[in-house]
Amino acid sequence: MRTEELMQILLDRKLAQLGDSFVNLAYSLALTRNLGQPVGTKVSDKILADAARKAGIRRLLPRRTSRSDVSNAVESLAAYAWLHHYLTIDEASAVLERQADSPSDAFATLSERILKKLLSR
Repeated sequence: MRTEELMQILLDRKLAQLGDSFVNLAYSLALTRNLGQPVGTKVSDKILADAARKAGIRRLLPRRTSRSDVSNAVESLAAYAWLHHYLTIDEASAVLERQADSPSDAFATLSERILKKLLSR
C-alpha cells in the first residue's frame, strides 16, 4: 500500500465513525473477558491519540491535526482493516485483552499490527 492510500484511510471521516463503534466494542469485549462480566465502555480520544503517537501514526498526519482527528485516524485504520478482512473483532479484542491494563499501549500494538499487514500487501 502506498503512503497516499494510507493517508486517505487515516483521514476518512466515515471510516472513523464506523471505527468508533468498532474500537469501543473490541475494547468492551476485551474488558468483559478479563473481568468475567459484561462491560460496555467508550475509549477516549486521549487514549487513542496517545496510541497513534506510540504506533507512529501521528507522524503520518498533517502537522496541525487535532487530538480528535488523530484519534479518528486510529478508528479509521481499525474500521478499514475490519472491512477489508485484515482483522476480525475477535483478533482485535484478543490483542486488546492482553494489554487491557494499559489501553494506549494496547491500541498502539493493535495499530502497529494493522499497519504491518497493510504495508506488507
